[in-house]
Amino acid sequence: MEYFFLDLGVLGSITAIMLIGLNLQYGIAGIINFTYYSFVAIGAYMTAVTTMGHPAAIYAKGPLAERYILQWSLPWPIGLLIGGLSAAVLGLLVVIIAVRRLRSDYLAIVTVAVGYIVLNVINNYTPLFDGANGLWNIPQIVKLPTESYAMYLLVLSLVAVAVFMALSHRIYHSPFGRVLRVIREDVIVAKAFGKNVQLAQIWAFVLGSFMAGIAGGLLVFYIGAWSPAAFQPTESFLLIAALIIGGSGNYWGSLIGAYVILEGIAEFTRFLPSSIPGTVVGPLRAILIGVALILFLRFRPHGVLPESLLRLYPRKRKAPMAPTIQAGTGNVPGQAS
Repeated sequence: MEYFFLDLGVLGSITAIMLIGLNLQYGIAGIINFTYYSFVAIGAYMTAVTTMGHPAAIYAKGPLAERYILQWSLPWPIGLLIGGLSAAVLGLLVVIIAVRRLRSDYLAIVTVAVGYIVLNVINNYTPLFDGANGLWNIPQIVKLPTESYAMYLLVLSLVAVAVFMALSHRIYHSPFGRVLRVIREDVIVAKAFGKNVQLAQIWAFVLGSFMAGIAGGLLVFYIGAWSPAAFQPTESFLLIAALIIGGSGNYWGSLIGAYVILEGIAEFTRFLPSSIPGTVVGPLRAILIGVALILFLRFRPHGVLPESLLRLYPRKRKAPMAPTIQAGTGNVPGQAS
């Protein structure tokens, strides 16, 4: 039972990192990214191939031989950073190509196309990341028993969540964050005030993609394998749905979406009667999240934690100035003599 909660905490924390990055893109900057999980996958792949070294001897030859690029054996923090930067570079390429020419809705279609391109290239070009077989036998960060290793990853993931939450807080309440929210509401107004809309969108998209890559790297360290089956289009839909239900624009809503919506519903389906076939459980999770999304869009479109809650912070008020008495008259200014 202890490992059950550890596993739930690790997966929930890693998902929270994904949603914090997605909230920066969609919730704050208004950039719809329908293939966000592809950036998670790039981070996972690049983290794996830069830390797992050469294929294991038992799999070095024959039909089970792994084939992948780089085959480096870097320390895990460097590999994790490379995974985040790789996802950020992909995000930079996508947004530079698309944002100069396209509106936000067309940019969303471009992200769908990019997702299918990434999926099919990785799935069919075997020398890149071993094709459809994917990568396995990815070493642990530290050699520990299963429960101790889960605790180690949980602490590491929570530290990453805290760092990215603090970054989101600073961005939201900064002038840069206010520019992003103006762009989200009305691009024309932002341009009228002389704001560099394209540069602001690029920064938001790249930072969100970097967080996705870091989440992918932590996830591949935890599960020890990765393949194209892990980043189907449905995964991005579930992330967007969880963010909207938790509260789009509110970085605290990312935590609600990760821990309660995604992980909560996923674990709830474990307690279904044994008479229900296992093949139904996965689709049932997606159906439950879809129904919850429809209900929230109908009755509470701002989510569990609306963005307006972030603006309810105390402001310093200036103390009223005491009236002065004019010399020789005894009258307060503004009073009739």
